[in-house]
Amino acid sequence: MDASSKRPMMAAIGCAIILTVGLGSTSLLNAIAVLLVEGMNTDLVTYAFGPMLATIFAFLGSLVGTKLIDRITPKRCLLIGSVCTAIALTLFAMATGPVMWYIGNVINGIVLAIGAHASAAGVLSRFYGERTPTVFGVVVGVMSFIIAGLVFIESLLLQVFDYRTIIYGYAVIVLVLGVFSNVVLIGKVPAMPAGAPVPEVADDPAELGGGSRRHGRPAPPAPGGITLKEAMRTPALYLFFAAMVFASFPLNGFSAYSSNFLASSGLDASFVVTLLSVFALLVAVVSLVAGKVSEKLGASISSIIVFAGFAAGIALLVMWLSSLSDGMLYGGLVLCALIGPVQILPALFIPQLFGMKDYTAINAVGMGAFYLGGTAVFLIAAAIMQNIGFGMGFIVLAVSGVVACVLFLFAIAASPVRKMMKK
Repeated sequence: MDASSKRPMMAAIGCAIILTVGLGSTSLLNAIAVLLVEGMNTDLVTYAFGPMLATIFAFLGSLVGTKLIDRITPKRCLLIGSVCTAIALTLFAMATGPVMWYIGNVINGIVLAIGAHASAAGVLSRFYGERTPTVFGVVVGVMSFIIAGLVFIESLLLQVFDYRTIIYGYAVIVLVLGVFSNVVLIGKVPAMPAGAPVPEVADDPAELGGGSRRHGRPAPPAPGGITLKEAMRTPALYLFFAAMVFASFPLNGFSAYSSNFLASSGLDASFVVTLLSVFALLVAVVSLVAGKVSEKLGASISSIIVFAGFAAGIALLVMWLSSLSDGMLYGGLVLCALIGPVQILPALFIPQLFGMKDYTAINAVGMGAFYLGGTAVFLIAAAIMQNIGFGMGFIVLAVSGVVACVLFLFAIAASPVRKMMKK
């Protein structure tokens, strides 16, 4: 196999590592949320302002993210993301009160806007073209597997080290692996997306002269679909945007407060971390096959599986709070794991809704909607859980997922690409 044929695979591995160490930090922090609250000597609502700030800045960043990623280039944005994540983690480790926690989360929001999913998808699209959604699903699946292992390792390290030491060490890992993956594994990114048209190449360069006949090789077809500007004239984009806002609630809410939810029943904090590491493994399995499932079953059925499954899982967990039945606990976590691919739904659904013509730009819009939802869910869910109870808070997350599913179905029905195919 020649070196050029290895380049796409190396780039995919590089993106997987960057996303793993970068986004894995959020999973590691969520798993020890109880310890962070205690370490900062604060309450759950004050703590929740941190993730809320992160998503506010992620949303604000996404408003200019499309042009910014294009101008800086997706590859450089991933490098910026790795550096900023390491800085944010250092601030989290130093935090003895909410101030550094808030500053770190603002930095993390910038990372989410330009240095995570949208940029990684942009890099991969240059190597894989229309195969990008399937490859991206595999990348995120691999990422989720490794994150599951990291959370499990964290549960073991907590027996020996305090959480601040673990966060400091992880900051170093993020920086070293992020830079290595960007510079060495991704390397030089093709100037044109895979599948984009290239200039016709003549058999004889002299034939390119004035008026002579060309016998060049035909250029490959341009990626089909519509641009972001064209998508903004259709209801499908706005339905898709609203769906991603509501889809953010179940994933962000569950990720942020599942440890508090489980600990509220009296489970030991270290066992909760172990349990969530197994949950992360389940999410990895779901994410790994999400691209293939979406491609085979279509966006409509995929939406129903993701959100209806999550709602059923929440129902079991809420019943578990009163019965403490192990079957309900484990069954609920298995079903809730179906919500895992929500953050990559733009990458999976965009080809079916809008095509690949402006893939990176529309992906950034979808992620902006996701972050907009997150700006509200952290505070709303924390307030409900602290004042009414964890059960009611998680029911709100399930209902939000059902609303997201309905909006996705309407967006798919209004898809301009779907209408083009019917003509």
